[in-house]
Amino acid sequence: MNGVVRFGLYVVSILCFANLQAEITPDMLIKVTKDNNPDCVEYYSYKDDMYCTTTAQGVPVDPAIKDKETQHIIFDERPWQAAWGQMTDTITTIEYIPAGEDINNWHELITSQFLPGLQNKMTLEQYSQNIMGELQKTGLNPVIKIIDTKPDSILFEFQILDPENLRQDELQKIVQGKDGFYVLHYTIKKPDMGQENRDKWIKNIQSSSIK
Repeated sequence: MNGVVRFGLYVVSILCFANLQAEITPDMLIKVTKDNNPDCVEYYSYKDDMYCTTTAQGVPVDPAIKDKETQHIIFDERPWQAAWGQMTDTITTIEYIPAGEDINNWHELITSQFLPGLQNKMTLEQYSQNIMGELQKTGLNPVIKIIDTKPDSILFEFQILDPENLRQDELQKIVQGKDGFYVLHYTIKKPDMGQENRDKWIKNIQSSSIK
């Protein structure tokens, strides 16, 4: 995925991805419920509910991607599409983009990850310190700020200011569960997401939870 800086992520082979070229509006979406069974091709999260389309705007993702999500994610007022995902024995990753963006040229990205069994190998503090240590090793001089810590979770922000093609601002929450670590990222390709946007996504990420 062009221009993606995957700090703290495990880089693995692509299972499925979607390129969105057309604008997706809420009126184009079908709400997925237990009572209906639409022939869904692409899945979206909108106003805390699952929606879908029955025609693909690009290359469709694996429909089973919706069943791999391990977190209840609080998005904003826009529809977000599950645009890429993969599952292995060591990690499950699902990436979401605002409807209408291109996963290969995204501006905003939400990434959900589950790392089963890792809590038996290291503590939350050790894992988070490893992530921050790897950030420092990149030589990009990231600006790292701890936003919130609890016994079972940590929320921090890091900013990459230079070079221009790698500028990004990311919020990352790590939660230690009974069966593994759960990680939730919000990333924007700007050196500073701005305080209003930061406050919004801190609230959304903190309100998100393990399923």
